[in-house]
Amino acid sequence: MGAKTARPNREPLVVDIEGGTVSEREIKAAREVAADVMSDRDFLRLANRIIDEARDGDSSQTRAARDRDRATPRDVSSVESDRLRAELPALDEFREALSGRQRKLRSVVKNRVLDRAPASQHRAVRTLLSEEDPAQWRRVNRALHLAAGDVQRLDDADRVVVQRLDRLVQAYERENDRSHRVYVAVQLPDTHPDVRRLRDVPANLRRGSVVDFDQFTVTRHNLHETPGHDSDRHLVFEMVTSRGMYFGRSDSVEDTTHLLPRGMQFEVASVEYAPYEKAGETGGFGERIVIQLRER
Repeated sequence: MGAKTARPNREPLVVDIEGGTVSEREIKAAREVAADVMSDRDFLRLANRIIDEARDGDSSQTRAARDRDRATPRDVSSVESDRLRAELPALDEFREALSGRQRKLRSVVKNRVLDRAPASQHRAVRTLLSEEDPAQWRRVNRALHLAAGDVQRLDDADRVVVQRLDRLVQAYERENDRSHRVYVAVQLPDTHPDVRRLRDVPANLRRGSVVDFDQFTVTRHNLHETPGHDSDRHLVFEMVTSRGMYFGRSDSVEDTTHLLPRGMQFEVASVEYAPYEKAGETGGFGERIVIQLRER
């Protein structure tokens, strides 16, 4: 993991993409931390994965009980069709907006899942995603990051809400039959310079680096719809995954919101300039640095 040193006798620093304080749900906020803090969290995540895998082999418990005791939610997604399975785009590929047909297909699955969901899961959505004040989202996501993604370290009330949202997302994943290309922005800490050139990207977010999302992550299918897409104070991640749940619209209102589950891990596949379709402009395009993440 690359790191920088602020002063000769200071510990090396790295950018923690979930370590800052968020003001809204749609972005992540980063801060610079000592490299050994990140290493400690990496160790906790590895230990949690080992324990979860061992627990899965315990036939003395029901699957529901094993899932309740897991640190992170199980991946229940799959894409059987080669036609509907996608890969990360080529670096120079034009990032088009999600078509109306694609929005409708995802909305059909979303509505079917929501219609079947119990009232407790709808309450979890309201608590974490729908309330105008994102205070609960901010508090719970911060607790998840401090716990390296382990929901068992949260208090019981928060754990219950988190796991209800987990189960709703998993219900969508079971119904879903296609890959999703999604984007999320990370606001840089004030201590980090603007990212205008490739060499400005934080050293621990370059090709081959491992990136963890301990928190729930609100993404967009459209790059131009991603808050911070036109800012040098934000990094933009691009991912292709079968995970998560579409919460966007199917009509003429442009909203391609997609919630990724907590506890995901990626590897940086590339860092390069990428062209993309601009909002409301026929033939209009922009270009920005995009960090491509490959799911592990």
